[in-house]
Amino acid sequence: MAVVMRARLALALLGVAGCAALHPTGASRLVASRAVPRASRARMELAQAGAGDANERIGEMIGSNKIMVFMKGSKLMPQCGFSNAVVQVFNSLKVPYATFDVLSDPDIRQGIKEYSSWPTIPQVYVDGEFIGGCDIVVEMYQKGELQELAARVSAE
Repeated sequence: MAVVMRARLALALLGVAGCAALHPTGASRLVASRAVPRASRARMELAQAGAGDANERIGEMIGSNKIMVFMKGSKLMPQCGFSNAVVQVFNSLKVPYATFDVLSDPDIRQGIKEYSSWPTIPQVYVDGEFIGGCDIVVEMYQKGELQELAARVSAE
């Protein structure tokens, strides 16, 4: 709950309205047992196989972009206040960055949370390293740390 309050405070400082709904912090649980019908078990196995593909795709996106933002919506049309705040921060820095709309791909939407062990979106990666979500990006921006990091990475 403290993370939610910090995110709302950070958004208020930026003058951005937040998402109507926040992601739950608990991970989804799939339990395979003998009571699970064969067709359901097959779907779960298929979903687990797709998770490997999602991790591969996530790794490729992070590896091929100096600054990568996994967000709801796009740079031009963010679909969440937290995503919008991150876009506004990076736009103000005038550095190139890539985005991926997690709403367009459920495998990536769930996979990115597992990839980073971070339960919420947006998620920001700089030079292959997970930085954090909206609250951390805004805090780094306010301290001047994000400007330095972005300048260093974009100059390489």
